[in-house]
Amino acid sequence: MALTLRKLRETAGIAAAEAARRVDHDASWLSRIETAEVRPHPNDVRALLTLYGVEGDQAEAVLAVARQAKQRGWWQRYSDVLPDWFTAYVGMESEASVIRTYECQMVPGLLQTEEYARAAFDGAPVPMRGDEVDRQVALRMERQAILTGDDPPMLRVVIDEGAARRMVGGPEVLRRQLTRLLEESTRSNVQIQLLPYSAGVGFDGSFVILDFPPLPAPYPDAAEERMVYVDTLTGALYLERPAEVAAYAAAHEQLQALALAPKPTRDTLRAIVADPT
Repeated sequence: MALTLRKLRETAGIAAAEAARRVDHDASWLSRIETAEVRPHPNDVRALLTLYGVEGDQAEAVLAVARQAKQRGWWQRYSDVLPDWFTAYVGMESEASVIRTYECQMVPGLLQTEEYARAAFDGAPVPMRGDEVDRQVALRMERQAILTGDDPPMLRVVIDEGAARRMVGGPEVLRRQLTRLLEESTRSNVQIQLLPYSAGVGFDGSFVILDFPPLPAPYPDAAEERMVYVDTLTGALYLERPAEVAAYAAAHEQLQALALAPKPTRDTLRAIVADPT
């Protein structure tokens, strides 16, 4: 919804501030909608679509999505521990149709057990209070609901072997986490591949590629939208330029080609569970 509305506005050639003004809102309101920080009311969506010249079946397709969504995302309950730069990501993650990720240090958040997540936050380089850790863990667990809800996204994960062997929380926590990966890998919408040490250097840096459903026809740019998210210590990078997205997409494809296929990945994970040392 967020990227669709932004793309429709850009196609119409209307600046964000002007669009917001013409539907009786301020510019910050539309900015929060286009970054998925808040969910728009269907009446506001209809006003924007009329302004953008979107009519008929195309407008109804967008409105149908708006009617199904809550006005505010569930993640707003965690605004006390959710920085602005990550709020946008959580909103867009919830709208993605495909999530591709490469993790070189940790198991991806969408697949973490609660105790693994807690150990990860406890050991983070930026210290947190106990209550902040509790809230962050709860947020991470709730994010995982997208994988089992209606129309779940496809999740394509490449995990470096080092991440699968890293003793986050100790041997027992790691064993239970790897067992969770084995269970999740049987889902039809989840694919997990392990990048073994034997593959060589791998890739120095984790990243996520989000694919979004295409705009309704007949827009010429109706191909699936993509965005790259790169986490940093104090913020994040959101990459949208075609050349940047293409580079990361090519990197993920190469990592998939170098990684073990899903079945050998499960065999290797079982071996690590049996002997994580």
